[in-house]
Amino acid sequence: MAFTLPRTLTLPSGTRVTLSRTSSGAATAVRPDEGEPLFSEVLGLFDRDVSLMKGRTKLDVHDLPLADFHVVRAFLTKAGLVHEDEVEIDCHNCGELLVVHPCEGLETGPWEDGELGDPELDRTCELGVPLETLPIRLGHVRQATTITLAPRTVREAMPFWAALVRDPLEIDEDMVRAIGLDALGPLRDPGRIARAIEADDGAAWDAIADVFLAAHYPLRLACDVFCTKCKARNTVDAPIERELEPPPPDAELGARAPLPPEGEPASTESDDVHEHDALPPLEDFVELAHAIADPLIADIPGEKVELIVESGTPAVDDGGEPLLGSYVPPPPRGAPVPTQPPTVTIYFQTFERIEREEGPFDWEEELRETIHHELEHHIFHLRGDDPMDEEEHAEIDREVVRVVGRGEATRRTLAAFGLSIPDFLRRGWPLIVLGALALALGLAEGRC
Repeated sequence: MAFTLPRTLTLPSGTRVTLSRTSSGAATAVRPDEGEPLFSEVLGLFDRDVSLMKGRTKLDVHDLPLADFHVVRAFLTKAGLVHEDEVEIDCHNCGELLVVHPCEGLETGPWEDGELGDPELDRTCELGVPLETLPIRLGHVRQATTITLAPRTVREAMPFWAALVRDPLEIDEDMVRAIGLDALGPLRDPGRIARAIEADDGAAWDAIADVFLAAHYPLRLACDVFCTKCKARNTVDAPIERELEPPPPDAELGARAPLPPEGEPASTESDDVHEHDALPPLEDFVELAHAIADPLIADIPGEKVELIVESGTPAVDDGGEPLLGSYVPPPPRGAPVPTQPPTVTIYFQTFERIEREEGPFDWEEELRETIHHELEHHIFHLRGDDPMDEEEHAEIDREVVRVVGRGEATRRTLAAFGLSIPDFLRRGWPLIVLGALALALGLAEGRC
């Protein structure tokens, strides 16, 4: 079904608005004009074809906080009013080329149903407080290790958007103010901040981008794309066009973690950091996997479990997450399939990806835990019931609901039975009444 306006939605600020078209003609996606400020084509829609209402009050899009504006921008793009280029990405699991229109796949249910508040997906970093980042040079001696951003509306950010399309990019006091860059470590003067950024070798821009994007783009502004080849879930920003390029995944700038209140010691991960060996070559990894697994397998009664270390593309779970390990039980007795032993598979490439994206980690302990976990599945299988498997599938279901929203998940479940919510209420009211009576009787018996 086509995504059309009007739409009523709750913005990140908590404001409930209705986004509508003011004309009845066919929608035509607007494109940015060359040399015009960033997002000018979106703002132009509100002059001729789109209105934003809070109840009966018309809102000026220029007064929206940036996070609210970017959600509105995503809705307009999904509705086909703003042009969106297709994006090519490589599947992070198998490398398959995927072609994506990010806003087409954006799940809008949580905004439309007012189900925001997820501590991860709906969180933006706090404005007006110092946020830790990697060191930024301030001359030959001093360094900045924090960035403080002030709230910004569309109107206040427009000079920043205009500056971004100019070549060469000039970083001056006006841009610093438009970004909302209140402080760079000890520096608070916009002119001195601008000069410090200009003099830096690029680390400052990475740090600023990390904080800016974390402040104005909730993680919910993304779509999940499932690889056509390996079924892995790939998450893509939606809209993908943003003011600044995100820093590399391994930068670990930490913008979403505010500093503790003044007077309290900051927790430093370095106190607990251990040096970890790099992931070894495949042959050594296989040898260690067997050294861990073989004694455990020998203690398990019944048919011997086979251990496989897979060096190719990892399998994924039902949610599209690449697996560290998997367990496949033997076929039931009498099944018309070739006999095969129970199998535990360890996926070497998943370990490689973790190291590539997150840096050195305790891969040996992770391997040990994975082998133990998969062998537990086998033991539960021998007992005839695997509560771990049930919980893992329940966790995948909970993750789906987090992304699509409770209301939308309910609508999709009913749609699978050919029903809408009004249909269900109309046809299912006897069951609802019976359930309510049963609950009332149960409570009454409990009081007796």
